[in-house]
Amino acid sequence: MANRDDVDRELARCADCGAVYAARQWPTGKVQPIGSDRCECGSTDFIIVSSIDDESSPGGASAE
Repeated sequence: MANRDDVDRELARCADCGAVYAARQWPTGKVQPIGSDRCECGSTDFIIVSSIDDESSPGGASAE
């Protein structure tokens, strides 16, 4: 089992349906939603969400 310090908490998106979960990324690279081993759609494939674009912020525009 991995040491607690070796596991990163991330935001992950389901590769099949796009649902977003709080997740853990294990030292092996495996991404798993916290509290579950799969998405509600049944998928076990997740992609780390690396950043949020300004266009996706509420209102769709950035402050200038």
